[in-house]
Amino acid sequence: MGLTLQLWLMLLVPIVLAVALYGAVIHTTRHQFLRSQAAAELRHHASLVEAAIGGAVERGQVELLKHRIERLAQADRILGIAAFDAAGGPILVTDPIAGEAAELAALARRALSTGAEIEEERTLGGAPALVRTVTFSQRGLSVVAVVVRELRYLDAFARSSNRGLALTGAALLAATALIAAFASRATVGRPAGAIVAGVERVARGELGVTVPEAGAEELRRLARAFNAMTASLAEARAHLEQEQAARAAVERKLQQAHALSAVGQVVASIGHEIGSPLNVILARARRLADQPGWPEAARGELETIATQSERISRVVARLLSIARPPRTLGRGSDVAQVAREVLAFLGPECRQRGITTRIDHDDAPLHVALDADHLFQVLFNLCLNAAQAQPNGGEIAVRLAQADGRKASFEVEDRGPGVPPGVAARIFEAFFTSRGDGGGTGLGLAIVEGIVRDAGGSVELVRTGRGGACFRVTLPRGAAAPLVARGAAEARA
Repeated sequence: MGLTLQLWLMLLVPIVLAVALYGAVIHTTRHQFLRSQAAAELRHHASLVEAAIGGAVERGQVELLKHRIERLAQADRILGIAAFDAAGGPILVTDPIAGEAAELAALARRALSTGAEIEEERTLGGAPALVRTVTFSQRGLSVVAVVVRELRYLDAFARSSNRGLALTGAALLAATALIAAFASRATVGRPAGAIVAGVERVARGELGVTVPEAGAEELRRLARAFNAMTASLAEARAHLEQEQAARAAVERKLQQAHALSAVGQVVASIGHEIGSPLNVILARARRLADQPGWPEAARGELETIATQSERISRVVARLLSIARPPRTLGRGSDVAQVAREVLAFLGPECRQRGITTRIDHDDAPLHVALDADHLFQVLFNLCLNAAQAQPNGGEIAVRLAQADGRKASFEVEDRGPGVPPGVAARIFEAFFTSRGDGGGTGLGLAIVEGIVRDAGGSVELVRTGRGGACFRVTLPRGAAAPLVARGAAEARA
């Protein structure tokens, strides 16, 4: 049974009992009142009968006595009047009560024997009636008159009154029931139901639930306490999720650190094993290329050997930089100048893929507190990723901007498919790659993030709404450093 129904019954049952008790009391009181009123009227009529028959008895005029009794018997609510002599013989019995003459004669004899007036309720002719005796004695002649008053109208009046009372009570109960139902639902049922529904939702794990603070004062206080509880639980869960996310990030960092440590050991071993032979190959290729008399084709092959040897050295150096990132990042460099070098180096691959390149900046130089070699690595990895994301043509845009008086930023944007939301949170992790075809090592963006972080800056993936991917690098501003001419081999780091 619901709380609203219980409250409704608690309100309605006492009212029903009160109305029923009131009806019973009113019925009894009204009947007693009407009965006493009928008795008073009967006594008054009996006094008239006594006065009327007194004179006739004194003069011995029996016919006059009968005439007067018949006239008095026609009064309202009088069933009839019977007159008896001292022996109980009937002098006159009016028609409506003629069939009850014997019973009335016995009553008259009892009145003469007791010498007192008798008033009592009897059933005459199957109907209730009130009878009263009047005794008159004069000159040896005794006459007992019995006056009969009907009481059947009392039952009819009671039934009519009870019917009216029942209809009034039913209407009152119906109105009370409707008002009680509406009030109980508005003040208790609906607010309590909202709180119960909120508790069920919290049990299912929905902690962002609030319930309306409505209804009775106790329910409003309960709703306020419930809302405060859910807010506290939601805050605690958010704090727990943050702690779990932070713990997971720390675990990933530890895993990366172990992996990078292993990479550093492997790379150090590789560098030691191939460093000396590689230096010999590089030196001899350079020396042979510098000797005169070589055909151009042969000289070009020697330059290729030297260039690729340098490239292998650079790759090993990049692996060592991610495994053991340097702490000293050199003096400042011009972002626009380094960007031009990177795009020039990637020019053949971009043309092969049908990719256009551009640099958006004003004529003012933009210097950052990062040396040209490390800045080259940052821009190279970002632009290389952009090129690899557009195998069927597109665009690579490098935009330079002054962040504020102490910071400078630049963006590298492409028109590729972009970075899926589920991947964006892990793109800067070492060895994580979204290219499932084996075309990526997962080190490029990790190198970028490590270099930029060590320089006191930040790198982030920016959602532009134009499609593609856009990476924004923010670095401290730096002073201009004297440019050192770098050859093609250095540009291909």
